[in-house]
Amino acid sequence: MNKNKLIFSIIWIIIFILIVWGIKLLNSSWKSSWSDKWPADFVIWTYDLDKTRMDEVVEEFKSKAKEYEKKNIVVENFPSYDDYKDTLQAAIIAGKTPDVFMLNNFERSYLENYVSGINPNIISPNQFRKWFKTFLWNDLIRKWEDENWKETEFVIWIPVWYETLGIYFNRKFVLKPSDLESWAWVSNLIDTIKERNPDIVPLWIMNWSVDNNADVLTQFFMYWEWEPNSLDKVTETGIKEAFWSFDDYINSKNIDTGESDSDPQYYNPETSWSTNLELFSQWNEAMIIGYTSMINSLKESGFNNSFLYAAPFPHYFSGKWKTLVKYNYFVVNQHTVNDKLAYDFLAYLATEEGSKTFLSKFTYLLPALVTLEQDKLQEKLHDSYNLILWDFYKPEYDSLLSSFDKWIYSMYDQEIRSIIKDDYNFLEKIKTLQKVISCKYKKLYNIENLSKDCSLD
Repeated sequence: MNKNKLIFSIIWIIIFILIVWGIKLLNSSWKSSWSDKWPADFVIWTYDLDKTRMDEVVEEFKSKAKEYEKKNIVVENFPSYDDYKDTLQAAIIAGKTPDVFMLNNFERSYLENYVSGINPNIISPNQFRKWFKTFLWNDLIRKWEDENWKETEFVIWIPVWYETLGIYFNRKFVLKPSDLESWAWVSNLIDTIKERNPDIVPLWIMNWSVDNNADVLTQFFMYWEWEPNSLDKVTETGIKEAFWSFDDYINSKNIDTGESDSDPQYYNPETSWSTNLELFSQWNEAMIIGYTSMINSLKESGFNNSFLYAAPFPHYFSGKWKTLVKYNYFVVNQHTVNDKLAYDFLAYLATEEGSKTFLSKFTYLLPALVTLEQDKLQEKLHDSYNLILWDFYKPEYDSLLSSFDKWIYSMYDQEIRSIIKDDYNFLEKIKTLQKVISCKYKKLYNIENLSKDCSLD
């Protein structure tokens, strides 16, 4: 090889080395940038749960599962369901979905397509039926059929808790929980409160200030028919009876003016524009409807701990019709690269130890595990109050607990609140809502009828 060729070869070797070094440097920089954006090896997304407490649950899990002791697990909590859902959908599109996330039983979500079922060897359906409340069986057990038409059952999601509606009441105006045994008793009690304390609102759902009034009406839907566990199954009769009952018990009983039932100005003028929670906390309202988690808001409002009592949301008659339940559940992202850790975490939450750990951090939630009921139901919702979870529980209602599928959670609540506020032609409005939500859901879930106009107008 002559001198020129040798020099030429050396130059090319140097250039090649520089190119390789540059690529490695660029790749290292890219990895560093990605690591800065996603600092965790394993990510859990929740909503409406205190992040610090969830971090404590994760640390307890890691202390029991030594193989993950040094694993970097980050919890992100969203205060709003709408915020959470929008971000989760954006994350799916961007390919940055968390390893474990949460969904809600009010929405048989189209996000179900992005989660993985649980191997029966980890948690079998038979085990699930033995461990968990009966209403969860229909919600969380799925069937899969192979090419030979053989069916296999599997658990798809893991719940830890649930909530039911109840009536918080001020002992100054309501003497005992038995006064709230049925809606007939509540009706009599409202008349008594009005007679004794004419300036006090007995019970009221103010449309603009109450988050759960859509659920109150939903509960009335479930009172009038045996299987109204979904918006599409609510019949014309059920709609009429629910609205008449809602008006009768929640609005009309509070007004003597003969004016519009829904206009706040006909209540105590000094507090008419206060929120429902403020009215109750200021002792201008005798009773307020809410979930067990409302105890946190009552504490923040400064309600006197000596006068706060509660009772289960009453039925028309004992032991009949369905009782609405609300809960969130943990799911595994089908594209996670940490599937073993994800399933181990869900399996931990399904054990007594894991559930106890979780519920010790979130004391206001009812246990999904049957074996925890006896002890857990005797515990306080909040350290500042004497209320216990048993105050929201009735054994005779146990077999009646049921989810309600709103199809599209946020849209359902928004439209129901609007209809409650102005219930003229409520029957046609609910029927229209049924059609519109069905139309939108088919676009989102089945990816069909994409050109169809689903507007409410």
